[in-house]
Amino acid sequence: MRRLVPGLASPSPMLQRLPGVYQDVDDADFFPRFLRAFDDSLAPTIATLDNLSAYVDPRLAPSDFVDWLATWVDVSMDGGWTLEQRRAIVSHAAGLHHRAGTLEGIRDAVQLAAGPDAEVSVEDSGAVAWSVTPGTDPPGSPEPQLRVTVTGADDPELRGRIARVLVAVAPAHVPWTLVPTASEEQS
Repeated sequence: MRRLVPGLASPSPMLQRLPGVYQDVDDADFFPRFLRAFDDSLAPTIATLDNLSAYVDPRLAPSDFVDWLATWVDVSMDGGWTLEQRRAIVSHAAGLHHRAGTLEGIRDAVQLAAGPDAEVSVEDSGAVAWSVTPGTDPPGSPEPQLRVTVTGADDPELRGRIARVLVAVAPAHVPWTLVPTASEEQS
């Protein structure tokens, strides 16, 4: 929550915005002290408005604003993600929504959820080929299937997080399998 910031000076004190007759008073008078209370309460608002671009940039925004920005781009935040992961996910959300359902989009979404150290691969059962011979068997499998392999996803909490991401980005009609593998450091 944003509130008073001790010592934050107003860039535009109210007393200086009044006509000269009102400015020519002693600092001990009631009127300047009264207006200073408004300056103190408005200074954080003015500072926020002056820096508004930083508040809507997920790379710079305060942590509570990152979660609020996530609602703008239809991302459900997971409490297990670090602040840097949350910033990256919100920053890349529009591109991920654009590629949702594609192998690259699924891989990138899982990579963001799993963290930068994880290795992610996504394989599907389909394929595309052409042939000049009629009646050639089509490539791939007739049953749709995604196989998502994540290195370093040994933690059940992380697997649950990745599963929630897969539910959100994989095509609804395609079943998927998450294959966690041990990272090379643990082997």
